[in-house]
Amino acid sequence: MKDIEAKEKAGVPREGYANLTNHYMFKRIFGSEECKDILITFLNDIMGDKVIEDVTFLPTEHLGPTEDDREAIFDISCKTKDEEFIVEMQNAHQTYFRDRALFYSCYPIINQAGLARKKHFEEYGNTISFRWNFRLKPVRFIALLNFRMRHDEGWPDNRCHSSYHIREDSTHELMHDKLQFTFLELTRFEKGEEELETAYDRWMFLFKNMVKLKTRPKVFDGNEYDRLFEMSKFSNFTAEEFDSYKNAEKMIWDYYNTIDTAAEEGREKGREEGREEGRAEGERNKAIEIAA
Repeated sequence: MKDIEAKEKAGVPREGYANLTNHYMFKRIFGSEECKDILITFLNDIMGDKVIEDVTFLPTEHLGPTEDDREAIFDISCKTKDEEFIVEMQNAHQTYFRDRALFYSCYPIINQAGLARKKHFEEYGNTISFRWNFRLKPVRFIALLNFRMRHDEGWPDNRCHSSYHIREDSTHELMHDKLQFTFLELTRFEKGEEELETAYDRWMFLFKNMVKLKTRPKVFDGNEYDRLFEMSKFSNFTAEEFDSYKNAEKMIWDYYNTIDTAAEEGREKGREEGREEGRAEGERNKAIEIAA
């Protein structure tokens, strides 16, 4: 009874689903031990050729080599027996997001040397004879973006998936497969419910439209989506969970309001400069008439 009263006081909706791009929601569903089965399904569907059976969550906060170096905080960091994954949800537009992706990916790569040294110490009790052959585990960076990345001319407007490796310039020979960047641009995805053909399509649709749904569409009847829909249903939130969700949602809207305000101020400044220029031009013309 108290729980119901607390939920009503917090304004928890009785129907509908939460926004999956909300940072609290994103980390709760894809970055928690209790929901890691959802993350595993997502990774397998997005990566396509992967058969991931289990993941281990890793620390998301990484310090630089010195106190003066920038700290990196990932949304989600995990590993399988063979690979490491960084998964990011980026709502705010960031001009140098590709640079950020590369910067973030350097941390787990560099950390592999430290882990190898630690393992050697645990086995032999010292690091005197430690040698490392630089054999790396692959690092996969996956980002869901609520904005459009800039691509080369000719990039299809509705192509919302891109995947990058390191290749030779002329032959495109793969240098190695240890580093991969996958970007999912939600604002480019335009398929409706009846057009969803693949698991990839369905994930993109959910990230973009989950908050608009009132009921669960038939295309998501498969049991692999059961936990996702249950965790996203507002009626299953506690008052505390909904407060956390609202606070994260407020941060998104504050960002967009800031952008809109800056844009409006820019337009108003342009209009004022135009009026000043018009007055100056009028005065010049008047002076020419008088002089004539």
